[in-house]
Amino acid sequence: MAGRADATALQWFLRGRWQASLTLAMAFTLAALLPVLAGPLLLLCASLVALVVTQAGRRESLEVLAIAGVATALFTLDPSYALAFGFAAWLPGRLLGEGLLRSQGWSGVAWAALLLALGTLALTLWVIPGTQGEAFWQTQVARATASVVKDLGPAQRQMLGELARLMPALLASAMGLLWVLAALLASRWRDRLLAHPQPERSFRDWTVPGPVLWLFSAAVLSTWVVHGPLLWLAQNLVLLLGSFYLLQGLSLIHLWFAARAWPRAALVAFYVVLVLLSQVLLLTSFLGLLDQIFHLRERISARRS
Repeated sequence: MAGRADATALQWFLRGRWQASLTLAMAFTLAALLPVLAGPLLLLCASLVALVVTQAGRRESLEVLAIAGVATALFTLDPSYALAFGFAAWLPGRLLGEGLLRSQGWSGVAWAALLLALGTLALTLWVIPGTQGEAFWQTQVARATASVVKDLGPAQRQMLGELARLMPALLASAMGLLWVLAALLASRWRDRLLAHPQPERSFRDWTVPGPVLWLFSAAVLSTWVVHGPLLWLAQNLVLLLGSFYLLQGLSLIHLWFAARAWPRAALVAFYVVLVLLSQVLLLTSFLGLLDQIFHLRERISARRS
């Protein structure tokens, strides 16, 4: 019953450019007015734009950009939000939609999400901090944690300082995860519209494109030989690319659970442990890296067959 309701809502959304545009404009306006909901609402906007690209077409997505941009400026009474809508909501959705159209699997989406994440990393490394560079994020984190830092021990303060240095990569990784989730949602919605009995794309098949391994290896090696701003760049790049291997590790774990027909509750329990223990994040990322090198999922898939 819920699936039918979702399909009906999606059909209404895709019925015309005005329905799609005003829906996106209202969602983005709410994201601007309620920052606490900005993440989920931006995810919704990117998913819907990707759905427009895959189902209505590229030209229709451009018309939606124009109408929704103007509507957002009118709703917020600020023309700059039209530009913000284009870069923060429409552009990610358009690239993710192109990724869904250009490949049967996840490779197109992975490249689109990686490109967007690298763009975010460049923004947070050089554009937002300006000439302050690393000191900018140190200052921002110090201000945000001023009320609690006095109660922390020396080791915890050092860890907080390292966290501040890696804030650009943390933000870019969070946005990369958001865009991958948006593509997963758009793909699932497309399946419901086309009444596919099984998902056309499953998260269990998610892999990082092979050439990224060379970039990741170069970034890791450069952390041993460079210093100063270049070291800051290399460390943030390693963390960002590592987050994509975290997704590959998670997809491998999904495949493992499916191959052994374990209940969904076991997968939920794993995610609870993942949230509580940061060490599990590192292990899962390493698992994704091992899968990239040794193709572990092929063995699991063969055993499942």
